[in-house]
Amino acid sequence: MRRLIALISLSLLALHSSLFSADSVLDYNEQMLDAIRLSRTPPPQASYALAIYHAAIYDAVNGLNPSHQAYLSDLPAAPADADPEAAAAEAARATFLAVMGRKANPQPFLKLYREKLAAIPDSPAKTDGQAWGKTVAERLLATRQNDGSHAKVTPVIGETPGIWRPTPALFRAPTDPHWGNVVPFAMTANDQFRAVPPPALDSQTFADAANEVVRLGHRDSTARSEYETNSTIFWSDDLGTATPPGHWNVVASDISRERGLSFQENARLFALLNLAGADAGISVWETKYFYNYWRPEHAIREADTYQNAGVIHDPEFIPLMASPTFPDYTSGHSTFSRACTQMLALYFGTDQITFSTVSEGFPGDVRTFRSFSEAATEVGRSRIFGGIHYNFADWEAQKCGKALATYIHQNYLLPKN
Repeated sequence: MRRLIALISLSLLALHSSLFSADSVLDYNEQMLDAIRLSRTPPPQASYALAIYHAAIYDAVNGLNPSHQAYLSDLPAAPADADPEAAAAEAARATFLAVMGRKANPQPFLKLYREKLAAIPDSPAKTDGQAWGKTVAERLLATRQNDGSHAKVTPVIGETPGIWRPTPALFRAPTDPHWGNVVPFAMTANDQFRAVPPPALDSQTFADAANEVVRLGHRDSTARSEYETNSTIFWSDDLGTATPPGHWNVVASDISRERGLSFQENARLFALLNLAGADAGISVWETKYFYNYWRPEHAIREADTYQNAGVIHDPEFIPLMASPTFPDYTSGHSTFSRACTQMLALYFGTDQITFSTVSEGFPGDVRTFRSFSEAATEVGRSRIFGGIHYNFADWEAQKCGKALATYIHQNYLLPKN
C-alpha cells in the first residue's frame, strides 16, 4: 500500500510539473515547489527559499513597470525598455541556484529557464532585462548574508513538567532551534508577533485542552469521525511534499489561473504570500523556543508529576500522529496556514472565495472550502485530532498568523500614489 501511495504521489508530482502555464511566475513557482518536494526541505527553510525567490522576481518585474513599491529600498534605476520576462527569468535563476542549487537537481529548473529565454527575441531589451534581473537578485541575496539561517544554537531540553523534551519513537534532538533568530523579511523584530504565554499547568484551561487531546487525539480514539481522522493525513504536508507554505502556493496558483491574473499581478501575489509565509516561520519558531513548551503526549503520560487533578492521566497514551521534533507552543502549521490564507484574503479583497485543494500525502481526496479562513481553521483542528497540539497552541497561532499577514499587507508592496 505504501508503495502504491508513493507511486500515485510521484504521478501527481509529474502532473504538476507538466502543467506549465502561459504565466512565467506560475511556472517558476512550480519549479521551486518541485525542488522543495524532491529535496525534502523542512517548512521554515521552504518558506525562506520561496520568499527570496519571489521577492526577487517581483522586484525585477515591478521595477520595469513600477505600479507598486519595491521590496528592496536601495535598488538602482532600472534600464528603460528592458524586457520583464527576461528580468524575471534571470532573477529566478540567480535566486533558485543560490537557495536550492545544492539541495535539489537544478536541471529541471534550468530547462524551463532556457525555454523562457528562447521564447524572447534576441535584442537589447532582452539583454538589459537579464542584467536587471541579475542585479535585483544579487542585491536581495546580499541582504540575506549572515541572516542567522545557518547559525548554531544549543537548545534547552528539560526534565521538569511543562518543558519540552524529545518524543517517541526516535527521541530526536529539537529541530531548528536557531530559526526564531533569523532576520525577518518584513517584521520589525523577531518577537513582534510572539504569542501570549501558554496557560499554567494547574489551570482549568490546560486541563480542558489536554483532555480534548486524550479524547480526540489518541491513536485508537473512537470519538473522531472518519473525516477528522483523514484530516490529519490530508493536512500533514510532511517532508517530501510542498510543505505547509508550499500547499498555499498551490492553492494560490489554482485561484490565479481561475481568475486570469496577469504576469505582474502574479509577481506581487506570490511575493506577498511568501513574505508572509517566511515571517510566519520565523515568528512561530521564535515563540516555540521562547516558551519551550511540552507536547501533549508528555503532559498526558506524566499527569501525575504536576498539580492538576483535572487532567486525565494516561501513561500509555499514543497520539495518532508522531509528535514533531520541536516544542508545541504555538502550532507551526496553524501559523503558516493562517498567515497565508489571510494574505490571500487581503490580496483578493475577500475571505469568501470557494476553492478546492488536494493533498500530496492523501491522493484522491479533494476538499472544497467556502472561504480561506474555513480551510485554516480545519488545518488547526487537524493537529488536535492528530494528538500533537493543544487547542490553545492552534488558537494563538491563528491569531499571530493573521496579525502578521495583515501587517505585511499594510506595509509592503503598496500601490504607488
